[in-house]
Amino acid sequence: MKGWDISPPGVGTVVSHVGTVMSALEGIIEAYSGDVQGAATAAGTLAPGGASGPHKGQAGLVAAALAEFMEGTADELMSVGVRVGRSVNGAVEATMAYQAGDIEMAAEVQRRAAGVVVPDMPAGWKAGRQ
Repeated sequence: MKGWDISPPGVGTVVSHVGTVMSALEGIIEAYSGDVQGAATAAGTLAPGGASGPHKGQAGLVAAALAEFMEGTADELMSVGVRVGRSVNGAVEATMAYQAGDIEMAAEVQRRAAGVVVPDMPAGWKAGRQ
């Protein structure tokens, strides 16, 4: 294997950008919900003319369909944040593992290149003593 092509600073930059977008997601979801409610209201009622008759105030077919759509997709919409958060955490953890492994592999390559064998040292031995 030639090596990995991961840039930890690049991963950090992307994670930062994702965090910025995620902080705006809540507002986007609220606006979406309000927009759908506005569309349902604007779609009218079942009553002819929309303001009188036996169906006064009863939501129309478009409003009912929008309500069903919102109900059916609410869990998926709310889970977007959780999924993105898990993805970001996975990217960060993978990058940290990559860095730790890279450092460990580099140290091993240096030891092999120098022909250094690290023997078991006797108890009480301290670095720097000969």
